[in-house]
Amino acid sequence: MLDVFEVTQTIAISTATSDVLDCSLGQLVGLIFPAALTGTAMTFTMSNAKEGTYVPVQATGGASVYSITVAASKYVPVDLNTFSGIRYLKLVSGSTELAARSIIAVFRPVR
Repeated sequence: MLDVFEVTQTIAISTATSDVLDCSLGQLVGLIFPAALTGTAMTFTMSNAKEGTYVPVQATGGASVYSITVAASKYVPVDLNTFSGIRYLKLVSGSTELAARSIIAVFRPVR
């Protein structure tokens, strides 16, 4: 059986960026989106310091920013290689959210 655990991230009302997700907890494997969601795409920014400067996460082996298509009430797996080695992460909705949104980050322990 695969052990996983979840951490809830919030994108506040009238914003597009989540609070900081500490990825030292384990390997990020996917995201669960709430029943209501304004944006249809999600990009990511990262930093090596919690209060540091956040920069866009680039797709593995590509020149573009890593982006996933999202939809309300869906689980979306993420590319494990893209998130490998990231300490602090923020989720960035493609649109300003019309209400506070709770997104669940799914992790598996690193052994």
